Amino acid sequence: MTFTKRTALVLACAIFYYLVFYFNKLLFDTYEFSYGVNWIFIPSGFQLLLVLTAIVDGAIGIALASFIIGLEIYYLDSVARTLITALISGGSPLLARKICIDFLSIDKELIKITPKAILQMSVVFALISATLHQLWFFFNGKSDAFLQSLLVMALGNLLGTTLVLTAIRLLTSRMKTLHL
Repeated sequence: MTFTKRTALVLACAIFYYLVFYFNKLLFDTYEFSYGVNWIFIPSGFQLLLVLTAIVDGAIGIALASFIIGLEIYYLDSVARTLITALISGGSPLLARKICIDFLSIDKELIKITPKAILQMSVVFALISATLHQLWFFFNGKSDAFLQSLLVMALGNLLGTTLVLTAIRLLTSRMKTLHL
């Protein structure tokens, strides 16, 4: 893939994730549990979906969008700390993808994704993302209740990821039956 196409893919992923994040904020902001922790976090599903399909370019796009979001509403007292948070957002689904493919034998071509595989990927990603984010937030004094925030963030990520991946699976199988 050429540099121009990769740049366009990264930017498309960044814009898409940015918009999904703010859409989720619009719908569920009143249900925020603590700093950066939502009971339902639909963007987590799109984080994993973008990385499952666009791999590194998806992760870079997510990190870019997360950095901008961090500068706008989740600034951690320095650009470097905000950047690290963004790298966690982009890196978590990449790490989850690697673990799921290498250790859980999830089809890397994503052709035969079963409900079991969706649940496995969702759990792995939810735990990795929540743990890395909450360790970072706790280290930076943004989370007083580490365990509670970790559990709620993992649950919010799990719900969001499972909903998105299941919806995508249902849509693609429906399109196949309609021969689209």
